[in-house]
Amino acid sequence: MRRIAGLLVLVLGSTILMYSQDKGKGSEMTGWICNSKCVKPNAGVAACDANCSDKTGDVVFVDDQGKVTKVANPKKVKKEMGKKVKVKGEMMKDKDMMEIIDVFHLGAG
Repeated sequence: MRRIAGLLVLVLGSTILMYSQDKGKGSEMTGWICNSKCVKPNAGVAACDANCSDKTGDVVFVDDQGKVTKVANPKKVKKEMGKKVKVKGEMMKDKDMMEIIDVFHLGAG
């Protein structure tokens, strides 16, 4: 009986651990944190103009394919404006926005 109870506790503990790791999973993407007023077309796709100094627009993420997505939590990435980064984020279900979970710095380029 003890063996069965111990096995049940082990299985239950493993299930809880796996569930907690899945929560807030998100996906990783590479691109630019940019001001929406600084997004310009480049070779037919959207790109962040690194020389732009306008600060009146919304904070957006421009991925490597040129897709522009508004950032739902701009304070988290404000210091990364104009920089190429790798982000872990989730699209919000009811809005055309993305919530940034984490930001990873990339080297130059």
